[in-house]
Amino acid sequence: MSYVGIDIGATWTRIAISDSNGNILAKKKIRTLLEHENERDMLRRLQITINDLLDSIDAKNVEAIGVGSIGPLDIRRGIILRTPNLPLESIPIGPYLRKAFNAPTYVVNDCTAAVIGEKFFGAGRKSDNIVYITLSSGIGGGAIVDGNVLFGKDGNAVEIGHIVVDYLGNLRCGCGGYGHWEAYTSGKNIGRFVKFLVEKKYGSEAYRESILSKYSLSPDRLNYPQIIAAASKKDSLALSIMEDIAKINAAGFAGVINAYDPEVISVGGSIVLRNPPELILDPVRKKLKSLIINREPKILVTPLGDDVVLLGAVAIATNPNIIPKKFRDEQHASLC
Repeated sequence: MSYVGIDIGATWTRIAISDSNGNILAKKKIRTLLEHENERDMLRRLQITINDLLDSIDAKNVEAIGVGSIGPLDIRRGIILRTPNLPLESIPIGPYLRKAFNAPTYVVNDCTAAVIGEKFFGAGRKSDNIVYITLSSGIGGGAIVDGNVLFGKDGNAVEIGHIVVDYLGNLRCGCGGYGHWEAYTSGKNIGRFVKFLVEKKYGSEAYRESILSKYSLSPDRLNYPQIIAAASKKDSLALSIMEDIAKINAAGFAGVINAYDPEVISVGGSIVLRNPPELILDPVRKKLKSLIINREPKILVTPLGDDVVLLGAVAIATNPNIIPKKFRDEQHASLC
């Protein structure tokens, strides 16, 4: 029996074929959307890739498909809706794949898939209370509390990137809200945060004297590798900015710990996986004690690396009962 796991990101889509025990038999990474493609073109190319992988292991049938995807989602119908990261209005991923492969198809948020991946294959195998946090172009999370995956009434629980970390609301998030964690220290918005700090706290003269100005004349064009590179050279402004980043991230982590009381927080995403993680997580750990009421959990980099969402999707395909029955039944009903 063959199962399919799919991780749909803004830039890349990862596909894996597994056996019933979750062992990966074949996998491939493709571009999520090519230039000039529409929804159907994208889905057809995904279908072709799955068929090629099945052929490579001489597999004939698909038992079930799990999908972890960027959102927002209509989880009841298995549809990706108006995601800000793709220029498409609606992507009927669930209905399309179910019809193409005549197999049950389960679509969940990518970070929900990731925390399921940690439970089955990664940092949460021995824990019933786990949070996964991604620090990437955006900030997101998934949570398991007392062994139950949190979905919420519409399947959109644990949107931790939209925790308010600045009650003054100095920066606006891409969702339209103000003061959200993602608006400050996500990869997509870090340049805007640096610009705000230069204008309101440190001054333009400090920026001109900083190594950072050699990377970009405008602070809003800076990225994490540049800030970290300058900080590693003991640039005073870069070190101060890293301290501000740590304060914001610590506030976000503290909100997660106080809300969900996890035993383990597993952290993934490009900011942690592509940069020295100790420069991101160690400062957060040092600041948490004064911000949390619950016992501090273990905080670590995901052992599953870039495959954390993909493995979660595989776990969903092979263990669909981890999804609440109401969402499983509604997806099936809408796909028939």
